[in-house]
Amino acid sequence: MSVGESAPAVPRRVALGMGIAEIGASLTFVTINTWLLYYLVNVAGVPPLLAGGVFVAGRLVDAVTDPVMGVISDRVRARVGRLVFVRWGALPLGAAFALLWWAPAQAGDAGAVAALAALVLTSLLYTVVQMPVLALTPDLAPEYDQRTGLTSVRVAFAVLASMAAVAGPPLIVLAVSGAGDLAASAPAGWAALGIVVGVITVASYWALPLLVREPRVVRPVPVRREPWWTVFRTPGYVSVLVVFLVVTIALMLVNSMLPFALESVLLVPGEAQTLVLGTLFGSAVLSFPLWNVLTARLGKRAALSLGALVMGGAVWTLVATAPRGDVSAVLLAWTAVAGVGLASVMATPWSMLPDVVEFDALRSGEGREGLLYAVFTFGQKLAGSIGVFANALAATVFGYVPGVALQSPRTVEGFTLVLGPIAFGILALAAALVWTSPITRARHHQARQELRERTPS
Repeated sequence: MSVGESAPAVPRRVALGMGIAEIGASLTFVTINTWLLYYLVNVAGVPPLLAGGVFVAGRLVDAVTDPVMGVISDRVRARVGRLVFVRWGALPLGAAFALLWWAPAQAGDAGAVAALAALVLTSLLYTVVQMPVLALTPDLAPEYDQRTGLTSVRVAFAVLASMAAVAGPPLIVLAVSGAGDLAASAPAGWAALGIVVGVITVASYWALPLLVREPRVVRPVPVRREPWWTVFRTPGYVSVLVVFLVVTIALMLVNSMLPFALESVLLVPGEAQTLVLGTLFGSAVLSFPLWNVLTARLGKRAALSLGALVMGGAVWTLVATAPRGDVSAVLLAWTAVAGVGLASVMATPWSMLPDVVEFDALRSGEGREGLLYAVFTFGQKLAGSIGVFANALAATVFGYVPGVALQSPRTVEGFTLVLGPIAFGILALAAALVWTSPITRARHHQARQELRERTPS
């Protein structure tokens, strides 16, 4: 296939399977990064800074387990396939997630310890299940533009799941606990949240093996196996990884601040927050076709750069200009614009990552998709934890009072600073850094050609 020709679309069954599996992945990841800090501070009684420390400390284990899981996935792939981890790991993952939203509130003074233990367990099982799923992408969509299409479908499901993860918890918690404000909600509501999301996660992952059959891929047999850290020598990998880390920090900074800001800065009642958050993610889903067209015409780097600036500018304008105490047209309009940028910010880095696979195979002589995605997965967790910890630090510095909706002017100004210029600055940095990536459609096509010449028929 020449550079100018379009690749056939990925089969709908494959795209649907990957999309459904992403529901479980995004529900667990986004619910944790959006609501766990709020839950630990306001319900489990953990001090904000200590609660933020739980996120960062939990990633120390991931620094070891994620690369190890990547290597394991690559080594056993030829014998048992990657999906074996999904079949056996989904149920324990759902149970661990439910435990995370029950144990801290029951542990009293040991709430932080219980949260850390449950978070480590959930994160470990998330890696065991999700990383092999992601590593299927390069084989299921071997061409440059195919990967954009498959990733767009997967991330569209991710955005829908993210919308549910951000907008759904207030409905579940308030319905079960009967409280008027989230800050005064009972632990039972949050335990119910853990069970509901856990069950959905298990079901979504189990759907994947029913819909997707792993392709058989022939690769050159490596003369020797290289250490895992040599992936950082792969052309373009560090550039994509750094951009992804910066983007993830910004996303988690915004996500985990939203529950606090909607309640204390914009003064939106708990029952009305679902509309605002639904608008954010709904507009993101609707804008994916637009970004597919722009990415095909402008390239992945330009699409990400534009999306990051749109999202950052819209969020800043939203918190600075939206009227307080009401779900106004201004609030919803700027929320919708932010959602348009969010679609590109969420999808484009994941569509850039599989393009690195061929360059790594050319350099190392191995198929190391699992390892490449494992490092990305660890980076996602670490960057997300940094974003959450930054908000925990902001809550401490700006004097956030747990358990009440109305906060002091100092706290409101601090939260506005985080969602405004700070979030915009981080996204603007990502918009600039993406241009350091050397991989283009033409270079990727050339790499695939060279790899085919090396691969025995």
